[in-house]
Amino acid sequence: MPVLSHPAFGPRTALGYVTVGALMCVWTGVWYWTRDTEISRAAWFWVAGFFLTGVTLVFLGLILGPLGRAARHAELPPTEALRAEAAIQQTAAAHPPAVVMPAPNQQMGAQPQPTANPVMPATAATPPARVVPAQ
Repeated sequence: MPVLSHPAFGPRTALGYVTVGALMCVWTGVWYWTRDTEISRAAWFWVAGFFLTGVTLVFLGLILGPLGRAARHAELPPTEALRAEAAIQQTAAAHPPAVVMPAPNQQMGAQPQPTANPVMPATAATPPARVVPAQ
């Protein structure tokens, strides 16, 4: 079983935020520096809004990267548990389960033939319960 079946969301999200934010900043700047006419007050509102949104997304992406790495580290089990699991896996690999081969005269998958006088196994008697005297 893998230790992390669902890795943390941080790295992928951070990359998306930085990419989208940087592209918003670049294309807002391209539009601003390639215009031919004076910018109205409403256009300034949109230019500033898009540019600051892009800067905010870049900032969030840069913050989410380390946060995602920390979350991934927090999802890992403690090192003691990892060492114990590794020891269990090593022991299991060193001692595989025993395989019993059928008797030479018995075919694979064949049922053993019942004997004429089956022997009943003896049942072990359970020892009497120990009584502890009250003090």
